[in-house]
Amino acid sequence: MTRTLISALFLSFVFGGATAQESVLTLQHCRDAAVNRSPLTERQSLAGEKRQAQDRVAGAAWIPQLEINAQASYQNETIRFPGDLPIPISLDLPRDQYKATVDLNQVIYDGGSIRNTKRINAATEQVETASLAVQLDRLRDRINDTYVRILLTDRQLRVNTLMQQTLASDMKSVAAQVANGTATGSAQAALTARMLELQQQEAELRGNRTALTETLGTLTGMIITDETVLQTPEIPVGLPDDTVGAEGDAARGRTELQLYARQREQIDIQDKLLNSKSLPKISLFASGGYGRPGYNFLDRDFALMAIGGIRLNVPLTGWDATQREKRANRIQSQDIDQQQRDFERNVSIEAAQYRTEIERLRQVTAMDTQIVAARAAVRERACAQFKGGVITYSEYLTEFNNEVAARINAETNALRLVQAWLGFEAAQGIYNR
Repeated sequence: MTRTLISALFLSFVFGGATAQESVLTLQHCRDAAVNRSPLTERQSLAGEKRQAQDRVAGAAWIPQLEINAQASYQNETIRFPGDLPIPISLDLPRDQYKATVDLNQVIYDGGSIRNTKRINAATEQVETASLAVQLDRLRDRINDTYVRILLTDRQLRVNTLMQQTLASDMKSVAAQVANGTATGSAQAALTARMLELQQQEAELRGNRTALTETLGTLTGMIITDETVLQTPEIPVGLPDDTVGAEGDAARGRTELQLYARQREQIDIQDKLLNSKSLPKISLFASGGYGRPGYNFLDRDFALMAIGGIRLNVPLTGWDATQREKRANRIQSQDIDQQQRDFERNVSIEAAQYRTEIERLRQVTAMDTQIVAARAAVRERACAQFKGGVITYSEYLTEFNNEVAARINAETNALRLVQAWLGFEAAQGIYNR
């Protein structure tokens, strides 16, 4: 009984904790979950494993190379001496020949080719990892956009619910007036039609929210329901620092800059590898076997054979091709520099635009509260006048719709300010909201 109770409490704690975790979400939590779930993260770890495998392949060149070779041949003629020699020599060499050998080759100096090949492998891994990091930032941007769109939909739903409640209260009063004969049925029908429009908008908003939450759930791997609350990211009170958007400084945290740097390093190492291919190579060799004839080709019998030594290989051709490859690498490096300068300029422009948008929205949102309060007061006076028969239901609905628009604009502007801050920080490679 005790074990059963403990197990039940444990399961309740686990599942209760999981439910609480999914009932309230933050933007940072969603971004982290999406990154951890993304195949791009797995590819980052695979890049290291791939580089290790390639290093083992390159390092295998230091291992002594052994080969078994066998050959059997027949030739139509063997060595013959001229008949007018002062000393008669007669040779009867076999025309069929056989040879089986074990050959050994050991590199002792390769000009640095193996070392530079491993450096190329490491540089390639860093380029691939940096490229994946850029793609992960694009995933974070997508999470930012989806998350803010859900927040905006939630706020529009709250406005819709509030206005439905307000209109329902007005409809009760009008219904009572119609029953007493102090209001016409057309006024009640107009309010009913407006209520149906609000309910239709609510259905559309809930459908949009479901689609957005399904997208967010797929990207993060979390279960997000209609009851899941998404916390609004906190943003700074003031304005962005004017110095942040300076060209070359605004993009200082962007992963693209790391990618450009890794690409340049890869090109530099490629030049070193080209240099090493033009350097002399030294290796040891040895060969041993059995065949006929042996190294004494005058002997008709099968014999053992053995030879060993040191080999020097100096490339004399290909220098021009190496220089052409180096020139191509320099052009590619210059192109990367141009790409980086263009990228930094675009980021600077983007950051400046976000800064201007933040400043504008700060001023707009500061007045939204007053506008909503004023529109609500006007709608309340219009409601009283409508109930008193001073104005028509059409005039009242005009003020009602004005309040709805003011509230939606206020919520939209508040979320646009959050979105502008997120975009401004993302332009700098900052994701910590």
